[in-house]
Amino acid sequence: MPTGFITHTFCSKHLTGNDSPESPVRTTAVEEQLMASGLGYAFERIEDTYKASEADILRAHDADYLQRIKDVLPKKLGETAHLCADTIISHHSLEAALSSAGCVIDATKRVLSKQLANAFCCVRPPGHHAGRHGGSGFCIFNNIAIAALYALDVLKVARVAIVDFDAHHGDGTEDILKNRPGIRLFSLFQEGIFPHVGQNSSASNVVNTPLQAGDTGEKACELIRKKWIPAIREFKPDLIFVAAGFDAHSDEVMADLDFSEIDYASITRLIDSIAHEVCDGRIVSVLEGGYNPRTLARSVLAHIRTLAHV
Repeated sequence: MPTGFITHTFCSKHLTGNDSPESPVRTTAVEEQLMASGLGYAFERIEDTYKASEADILRAHDADYLQRIKDVLPKKLGETAHLCADTIISHHSLEAALSSAGCVIDATKRVLSKQLANAFCCVRPPGHHAGRHGGSGFCIFNNIAIAALYALDVLKVARVAIVDFDAHHGDGTEDILKNRPGIRLFSLFQEGIFPHVGQNSSASNVVNTPLQAGDTGEKACELIRKKWIPAIREFKPDLIFVAAGFDAHSDEVMADLDFSEIDYASITRLIDSIAHEVCDGRIVSVLEGGYNPRTLARSVLAHIRTLAHV
């Protein structure tokens, strides 16, 4: 079975203004890097048309929040509006957000039905800062939370694990999924930066693993081996979601960590190894952070090459 590379056309139509680091350049750079690598043969590229339904969205988010997005959404091309202080939306942003969540749901179905061995969803807007009541940090809908709840409630999967290695804590994912039976959330992030919450969690199903400024990918791997792997092995999930953020790279300016492309391959190898041990390698990975297009593209390539074993 192949590794899926899944995206959608609205990635480039979600416009956030010239000053936002979360721009269409991100996914374009990843696609160009994949083409330049000559490794296209190793992946099944899928331009998905599946969109999450309102029922899918409302498993994770409030109806009032969904209505607020519709009310704020610009009616004309070229216009932008603030969904919140740090999250800009434009005319096609709701379709982009529904498409991103839809890609992750569809990837989940394809991996569980053995059409794909695993999958990487190259989508935007990202999701892991979007909580039950609102968006934040460039995120509109929480793509992974929506897909995880779909897996449990619709596909009747018993247990899913979510591992988040973004430099910024996945506070929205924790907000939606804390104490939810059948889910374990593992989050690796730099302490003391945006969103300035999440180091200590009272939720029984959350393992927060803070890093300090200057920490390397080697330190991250050490923590994953010590704190995540034994817990995942004990939990025995049927599927592992990966919130794949690449903003811990040493060339990024929004964090102070010291990761390299090789580190992202090493982290992915650890996750892939435990996935093969507990759930036949079933992984659905989803793009989160990473705002330097060049290093993002190289880091994503290292990640999906490792998933595809090439």
